[in-house]
Amino acid sequence: MDSHLAEGSIAVFSPEQHVLHGGRRATFLHMSRGAAIIRYWGESHAVSVSPQSLSLPQPARSRRPLAASDEPVARDLA
Repeated sequence: MDSHLAEGSIAVFSPEQHVLHGGRRATFLHMSRGAAIIRYWGESHAVSVSPQSLSLPQPARSRRPLAASDEPVARDLA
């Protein structure tokens, strides 16, 4: 699944929401005159960017390996 916003779609970002801009992690602050105001992680000043240039980070994947669909989840100990 592509995390970039579809062209023409309207995304609703919440204040303090984590976003990506150009592959960099940032925090969405608010909208102002059609621009998204974000702050890159580790930086103190806010910048204005196009809302279409923002994407949502991929959810963290579980580190626990999953069994193949044909592999039993629990094995008999007998």
